[in-house]
Amino acid sequence: MQLITLTTDWGQKDWYCGKIKGLLYSSVKDVEVIDISHNVPKFDLNSAAFVVKNACLNFPENTIHIIDVNTYETQKKAFIAVKYNKQFYICTDNGLPSMVFENGEIEITDFTNVFADSNYYNFATQDIFVKVAALIAKDLSADNLGNRKEKLEVESSFPRAVIRKDSIICNVIYIDDYGNCYLNCDDVTFDKVLNERSFEIMLDLGCYIRDISHSYADKAIRGQILMTVSSSGFLELAIREDNLAKLMGLETGSQVVIKMQDKKDGSFFGM
Repeated sequence: MQLITLTTDWGQKDWYCGKIKGLLYSSVKDVEVIDISHNVPKFDLNSAAFVVKNACLNFPENTIHIIDVNTYETQKKAFIAVKYNKQFYICTDNGLPSMVFENGEIEITDFTNVFADSNYYNFATQDIFVKVAALIAKDLSADNLGNRKEKLEVESSFPRAVIRKDSIICNVIYIDDYGNCYLNCDDVTFDKVLNERSFEIMLDLGCYIRDISHSYADKAIRGQILMTVSSSGFLELAIREDNLAKLMGLETGSQVVIKMQDKKDGSFFGM
């Protein structure tokens, strides 16, 4: 069975997802279409890349992934098929692929305008991506779909945490549907900077985090805030049985500072 996944910012209100599924089931033999997410925040490439990295890379070889977030028909942003780790990703060269694959070994095929058969294009997945997915599914190859490219044209990356000896200045890079906030710092980096010291995070409303939890259940009382290591490997801020982002006014891009303790006097740097 051919697996095809969909990751989009379409939402659930409109007909877009239903139409694309109908086209895929009509044009690809023995296919299963899998929804990764249709609730990526509108035009948010960072969130889309985070979702793709944490979901799509785990599928078996020959899976085809269609990614439609901030996708426009324009000469400045090529439509591409990327082969990575024996899987295919149909998307736009708009910065998202460079965040997903980083320095991984990839093969890129540019199919911009190859499948154009109309003067009007405002739904790239319907107009073009479905056709490309059907052709890849037929031959399990993107070699004959367009022109090979040596590299991605648009380079982008997740915001990097600022590492100092006395602190880590992080940003929220993703907020899930529970309101849990993922920071751009992984557990290895955190442990290295911490170096067996104590740490402190101060959030709004005078709330502090001074320990790391192994699970949400470490906090026994509803409404207690915590930091843990998420399944993605990044630090995660959460609150027991509530929405941390909404409660603390955190958004994608919000800054979170982790302060380290001064071993000499026990105070926290910057206090």
